[in-house]
Amino acid sequence: MNNTQDINAPIRILLLGSGTEVGSSLLQLSTEKKEFEWLCPEESLLLDADNRAELDAMQFDVIIDALSLRYALQSDYGKFQSTLRHLSEKNDAPLIMISSARVFSGNKNVPYAEIDVPDSTDPYAQALIEAESIVLNNPENIVLRTGWLFSGQGDDFVCRTLGLIQDGVNLAYKDDLIGSPTPVSDLVRVILSMVNQGHYGAKNKGVYHYCCAEEISWIRLVEAIVATSGQFDPKAQVEVEAIGDSFPDAQEVTAMQRQSLSCRKIFNHFGIKQRPWRSKLRNLVKALYQAS
Repeated sequence: MNNTQDINAPIRILLLGSGTEVGSSLLQLSTEKKEFEWLCPEESLLLDADNRAELDAMQFDVIIDALSLRYALQSDYGKFQSTLRHLSEKNDAPLIMISSARVFSGNKNVPYAEIDVPDSTDPYAQALIEAESIVLNNPENIVLRTGWLFSGQGDDFVCRTLGLIQDGVNLAYKDDLIGSPTPVSDLVRVILSMVNQGHYGAKNKGVYHYCCAEEISWIRLVEAIVATSGQFDPKAQVEVEAIGDSFPDAQEVTAMQRQSLSCRKIFNHFGIKQRPWRSKLRNLVKALYQAS
């Protein structure tokens, strides 16, 4: 990533998926950061092998794949994987792919480390695993797996939960998952730090994990959303009591799948620390109610 021509020149980033939850947040949260310059090709260009020359003509220092997280189940995802392969084989700019803890089956009783082999058979996970393999064929590339993302944009689970509360729909979530909620804004902080450090000489490559600190079960996360909502919506107060009554006795608890990640490696290599997610969640819920 070293820019040998001008040390003061901005880092030129080719962003794949600028309209996605992660992509739009990268652009929005780096508006005041003059050290980054963004190149945002249209999604149609990324799916058309006949127009690769237009992509190749762009001058960039690093590539970020923010599209795979949203696009992996699309019928034409194979076309995008072909573009990933093309960009990975060019070798003149490293690629950072944003992936997910969902590549793991969840059948491990401790958080997954980077050395663990992705083993989920879910179609979404299988598509991401294939894309990861394409990206990692180039030893200069990075795969960054993350946890349960939330941003308050689009159809993420915070927005869906608040919508169900306001519609008076019972929150019948299964409590069979453990994971680490992570605000997209925190993931953006991590991505930009990795880009910066790589551009100025860091040699760290391969697979990394990042999610926020503190694991939680899915239903407990819903409870945290609802508890904050109760400050603004009387319907949410009713749901808090309903969720509390719905928790099974200890002997009835089913086996939990763990979709959480060990983040020691990213701290050891990049000095990136995990942050808590609860305050971000509370602030987000408050902001969404105030905006409605």
